[in-house]
Amino acid sequence: MNSRLLSFAVKFAISAILLWLVARGIDLDAVARHMTGADPLWLAVAVILAAAVIPMAAHRWQLVTAAIGAPLSARDALAITTIGWFFNQTLPSTIGGDAVRVYLAYRTGTTKTGAVHGILLDRLMGLFVVLALATIFLAPLVGGLTVDFQKWFLIAFVVAGYAGYIVLIVIASDSARVLDRFGLGRLARALSRDARTTLLSPSPGGVILVISVVLQIVQIASVYVIAVALGVDVGFYAIMVALPAVLLISSLLVSLAGWGVREQSMVLALGALGVGATDALAISVLLGLSWIVIGIPGALVWLGYRRQGQQRLSRAAEAGVHSAD
Repeated sequence: MNSRLLSFAVKFAISAILLWLVARGIDLDAVARHMTGADPLWLAVAVILAAAVIPMAAHRWQLVTAAIGAPLSARDALAITTIGWFFNQTLPSTIGGDAVRVYLAYRTGTTKTGAVHGILLDRLMGLFVVLALATIFLAPLVGGLTVDFQKWFLIAFVVAGYAGYIVLIVIASDSARVLDRFGLGRLARALSRDARTTLLSPSPGGVILVISVVLQIVQIASVYVIAVALGVDVGFYAIMVALPAVLLISSLLVSLAGWGVREQSMVLALGALGVGATDALAISVLLGLSWIVIGIPGALVWLGYRRQGQQRLSRAAEAGVHSAD
C-alpha cells in the first residue's frame, strides 16, 4: 500500500475511533440541536477572532525566517500561511499544511534548509507558549480530573515537552559534536543552532514570544465566544485553563486535522472544570468547523499561486525558445 494512503487510513481510523469513543453516552441529537441553536452573531465573532490568528502566525513565521537568514516577504508569509491553514484544516490530506508551506517557501527563493527550519521553528515557538500556558494552569486542571491515568498522562506529556526543548537547545553545544559523524545528527545540530538564534535571543525571540502569547489569548477568546454563542455557562478563566492542554495534546499528529483527539481532550478538560460532555463536545465541534471556515480562503490563494507558477513556467519556456532562435 502507498505510504501516503496508509498514513491517511491510519489517521482516519484514529479520528473515527476517538470520535466514536467520545460520542458514547452522549446524546448526539442534543449536541446537534445545541449547535443549530447557537447565536449566529456570536458565532461570526468567534470566526473573526479565529481568522485573526492567521496574520499573527504569518508575521511570527516571517520573523523566524528573517532570524535564520531565510527571509520571506510579508505578502508571501501571509499568503503561504493562509494556504497552509487550508491544507491543514480543510482537506483530508496526508500532505499537511506544513509540507505545503515548505514547498511554497522554497519556491520563493529560499534554501531548502531555510524553508524547513523556518517551519519547524515557527511551530516550536508557538508550541512552547502552549506548553507554558498548560503548565501554568496544570494544577487546577489536574485537580479536576478524576482518573489517575489522565492526570499522569497530562503531567508526563508536559514534562516530555520540556525535555524535548532542552534537547533541542543543548544539542548544538560542543559536547554534542559526536553527532556530526552522522547525517541525521548534523541536521539536528543545524536546527538546534537556528533554534538558539530565535528562542534564546531578546530580539527577535522576545517579539516572537509576545506574538505567540497574544495569538493564544485570541484563540482562547474565540473558544469562549463559541461557548457564549451556545449559551454554555462557562467562564473565560475555565477556557483559559482547559484550552492550552487541549491544543498541546492535539499537536500529536495522529489524526486528521486533530479531529477526535481535540474532542476527547476538550470533553475531558472542560469536564474537569464542571462543563457537561454535551456542551464540551458542541464547543469542540464548532471550533473545528470554524477553523475549516477560515481555511476556505486559502483555496483561492492556492489557485492564484498555482496560476502564477504556470505563468512563470510559460514565460521561461518562451524565453528558452527565443534564445534558441
